[in-house]
Amino acid sequence: MNSTADIILTDLTKIFHIGVFKRKVGVEKLSLSIPRGEIIGLLGANGSGKSTTLKMILGFLRPTSGRIQICGRDAGTRSSRELIGYLPENPRFQKFLKGRDVLSYFGKLNGMGGSVLSKRVDELLDWVGLGKAGEERTQGYSKGMTQRLAIAQSLLKRPKILIFDEPMSGLDPLGRIEIRNLIQRIHSELSDTTIFFTTHILSDVEALCSTVALLKKGKLELYCPIADLLTKDSENYSVTVSALPANLREGILKGNTSTETPLGVTIQVSGTDLLMNQLTELRKAGARIVSITSKRQGLEEALFSDKISIQGLAAGSVA
Repeated sequence: MNSTADIILTDLTKIFHIGVFKRKVGVEKLSLSIPRGEIIGLLGANGSGKSTTLKMILGFLRPTSGRIQICGRDAGTRSSRELIGYLPENPRFQKFLKGRDVLSYFGKLNGMGGSVLSKRVDELLDWVGLGKAGEERTQGYSKGMTQRLAIAQSLLKRPKILIFDEPMSGLDPLGRIEIRNLIQRIHSELSDTTIFFTTHILSDVEALCSTVALLKKGKLELYCPIADLLTKDSENYSVTVSALPANLREGILKGNTSTETPLGVTIQVSGTDLLMNQLTELRKAGARIVSITSKRQGLEEALFSDKISIQGLAAGSVA
């Protein structure tokens, strides 16, 4: 992991004043250091502060207190915004414009023009799989095509940082796979580009991200590498055995979850040490080991299982 941080949030707080006497805390003392070239997933329930955090990074909202630095520059300044490519949750384009026209329009807004812009538009349309569709009006685009066009727009000026807000939201399974593959391609081919995105789809976070941050009621609940989170609990194993002597059956199966299968009896075992002990007992009993299958817990289980104390996981920067 690159030790250089592209985004640094320091004691970031945002308080919304509602009326004269009421106030609502959107984000409270949030500190994060997001390394260069990584894909970071920001998770949290509705109202947890995800969108507020993104809007402050982008300069759409000013923090009540704290500081945001984008590659060493203060957030909200023109110089910091030039470093960021942004994909909103629900991108919308003028229906009468062709895909090519959309990219040309945004390119000109970013100070691009002439043959340089034309060549860049061609490159990006091909890159996101919209080469032919670039000559069609966006009113005929599917949700997935619109997302891919919006991602192309975010890449126009080769930004150092990409901020995607719910990039897979509202897509069918095929569309999700297309966007996920596109994000993976960006990470692979543009290795120095940092990707920071929010989502409610945990399987996409697990597939794409190296690190996950979880917000809860505006506060950072955890920030750690996904690999550490997924291995926090012991691994689970399914051991299928046959030829288990009847007189030893009760002792071997005692305390284990087991099911009858056509191949024999499948025993669920948690933990590597317990697995080795169980295998030793089974061999002594004369059982034949048919198969051993390892099952790692998913991200959803890791985040929300009562067995895991997320308070004990590291919060703050990831080196």
